[in-house]
Amino acid sequence: MPLVQSNKKGVVLFLSNGHAEDLIASTVIEKLSQECFPWEIRALPLVGEGRAYDEIGIKVLGPRRMMPSGGFVEFNPLWLARDMASGWLGVLRGQVGALRRQRAATRLVVCVGDIFLVILSVFFLKKPIVFLSTAKSDYARLYKGYYLVEKWLMKWFCQLVLPRDELTTSSLQDFGINAVYVGNVMMDCLKITDEELGIGENRHVVGILPGSKEEAYKNLPIILDAVKKISRKSFLSGKADFLLALAASLSLKRLGEVVSLSRDWILKSSASEERKRGIVAYLASSPGIRIKIVRGRFADVLNSSEVIIGLSGMGNEQAVGLGKPVVSFPTKGPQMTKKFLRIQQLILGEAISIVEPKAEAVAEEVSAILSHPEKKEEALRVSKKRMGGPGAAAQVADLMKKELGE
Repeated sequence: MPLVQSNKKGVVLFLSNGHAEDLIASTVIEKLSQECFPWEIRALPLVGEGRAYDEIGIKVLGPRRMMPSGGFVEFNPLWLARDMASGWLGVLRGQVGALRRQRAATRLVVCVGDIFLVILSVFFLKKPIVFLSTAKSDYARLYKGYYLVEKWLMKWFCQLVLPRDELTTSSLQDFGINAVYVGNVMMDCLKITDEELGIGENRHVVGILPGSKEEAYKNLPIILDAVKKISRKSFLSGKADFLLALAASLSLKRLGEVVSLSRDWILKSSASEERKRGIVAYLASSPGIRIKIVRGRFADVLNSSEVIIGLSGMGNEQAVGLGKPVVSFPTKGPQMTKKFLRIQQLILGEAISIVEPKAEAVAEEVSAILSHPEKKEEALRVSKKRMGGPGAAAQVADLMKKELGE
């Protein structure tokens, strides 16, 4: 539903660089707009198409184009070369031009993502900056800690920095940065409706997050083989349900085409009543194994599951935030690389298990988690310490209003 805005005092400009960051920014914007907010809100997504802003009626600036890397160039320079070949420099020039045109009207810049957004703001906007840092954590200091130059940039150019966890906040405060921890807005992006998704009593539920980018289709064969092996475990025989969360960016038709290459699985339509609940189709295999494909109920898939087979950056973190153990494996795509997963494991601790990209390894780890309650208890412990609960978005919105003198 479009947000009603007035334009009495100027513009608050949100910059973001990724699909997850777009969702986080739009969640904060919704909180800002729940009361009369006398500032116009505009957004510039530097990576991807910024659909999250479109869904809430925010004016989106600059050119929008999804690049081959999906924004994950730092993990493989070859993807940067592919982005360059796809016209990334031209897109960036257009985005810089959009920033310059916004300088006069902008009163506050909100950077949601990494330090690159702060650098752009310093050079091309020269306005007060609130930095909602989603990319780095001191839990992963070796791979994903802040460099000294980044700390200096935050100290001298950011009015307020909002890190993703308490450990990182404390470290930045020790450097003299005005950093405040209010929680992780990722958890406010989850809209749990308590839809039961047709799950019976005394069932073990395994959630599946294949990802939201092109590589998701390539991840399916290992996942499907793992599901068959999990279903054959004696203690799970006839007692396991599987829920696959299909991202809006993925095509059900394309998924069916990928599955059709295997003789073991077929794509089946769901009933009209099921589609109303978000179950858009099934993947079926003998003997009687079914995976429910769910769209538009991402949070309910996480909430209903005991364990997650996760190949999603933000999705894995949100699952852990809900106390769900995650099993993941490296892929050949630009995102879920070995390095990315090492970083995610440092941030999420024992709540995420990284296994070899083999169906047997995935099945064994999922089965071990389902048969050992202490593994699920560990995920609950980690969720409170490293992800926090819901409510951060409202606090971020309040802090922004203070920066604006509201």
